[in-house]
Amino acid sequence: MTSEDVLQRYDVLESAGLEEFRATVARFLTPHRLVPTGHEGAHLRGHVAVAPLGPLSLVYGSHSGTELDVALTEQVDYYDVNLSWEGHNRITCGADEVIVDSETAGIISPRMQVTMRLSDSYRQLHVRIERYALERHLEELLGRPVVAPIRFHQTMDLRAPAAATWARSVRLLVDDLETPDGLAAQPAGETPWTSFLMTGLLLSQPHNYTEQLTQRRAAPRPGGLRRAMDLIEEAPEGDLSVERLALAAGTSPRSLQRQFREYVGVAPREYVLQVRLARAHDNLRIVRPGTVTVADVALRWGFSHMPRFAAAYRRRYGELPSVTLNAL
Repeated sequence: MTSEDVLQRYDVLESAGLEEFRATVARFLTPHRLVPTGHEGAHLRGHVAVAPLGPLSLVYGSHSGTELDVALTEQVDYYDVNLSWEGHNRITCGADEVIVDSETAGIISPRMQVTMRLSDSYRQLHVRIERYALERHLEELLGRPVVAPIRFHQTMDLRAPAAATWARSVRLLVDDLETPDGLAAQPAGETPWTSFLMTGLLLSQPHNYTEQLTQRRAAPRPGGLRRAMDLIEEAPEGDLSVERLALAAGTSPRSLQRQFREYVGVAPREYVLQVRLARAHDNLRIVRPGTVTVADVALRWGFSHMPRFAAAYRRRYGELPSVTLNAL
C-alpha cells in the first residue's frame, strides 16, 4: 500500500516540501517545529489527508527523505491516538517515552507538550478526538459529571485483545471512508463510528476513570438520589440548594450528601457546578460571536459571579469561556 492509498479521497496536501508539510499538519493538529536530522531535509516529500467525522477526525501524514525531530510549541487541547502505518515514532513527554510502531500506539492527552522523532519513510494516522466530546461521552457512560480531565496511559499495547480490536476498528473505518456508500457516508457531523470508537477507547485503554467505569454497573442508585439528579439535569440554572434537592429526594440533606458521595463520587454542589459548566460550554460552542456575551451565557446557567465562573470553566476545559465563544 502506498501513501496515496490511505484516505486518498481526503487528500489536503500531496508531494509537498518541509515547510508546507509542517504548516499543513499544524492546521489540523498542533503548532510545532519540524527539523530534519540530516542534510536530506531539502529533499523531503510529505503527504497529508484529513477525514473529519464530527468531534473525531482522522489525520494521516507520511514523509520520506529524512528522519524528523518534532517539538510541539503549544500544549495539546484534544486527545490524539498515534498509530503507525509504517516506520516508528518516539514520543517523549518529561520522563515518559513511548515508541509508536506496529505493536504500540501512543496517546497524547490534553495539556501535554511533547517531542517526537519520526523515522524516515514514516506513515502515521492520528485519531483526533475533541476533549469536550470524549468527556461528555464518558459522563454518559458513568452517569455523572467528569470533574478532572481524562488522562490516558501514554502507551497503548496493541497486542492486548481489547486494544487490538480497537486498532482494527480504526483500520476498518479507514477502509469504510474509501467507500462512497459506507457507514461513514453520513451528512456532516457524527457518524456511528464516532460513538463506537470513543466508547472502545475508554474501555480498552487504562485511564484515571477506568476503575469507575468498571464499577458502573454496581448497585442501582436510590430512588431519591435519582430524583435529585433528574431535577439538576432538567433545570441546572435554578435554585438547587442541598435543602431543595433533599426535599425533592424525600430525604435529609445529610443523607443526600452521603448518597451523592457514595454513588456519584462528588458532593451535590460539585455535581450542580459541573452540569452548569457543561451546559454553558455547549451554549458557547454553538452561538455566534457578537450575538451574546460570556456574561449572558453564564447568567443563563446560574452563574452570577463572572470571575469564579471563568476560573471554574478554565479548570474544566483548559481555556477561558471567551476563547470558546470566539472559536467559530
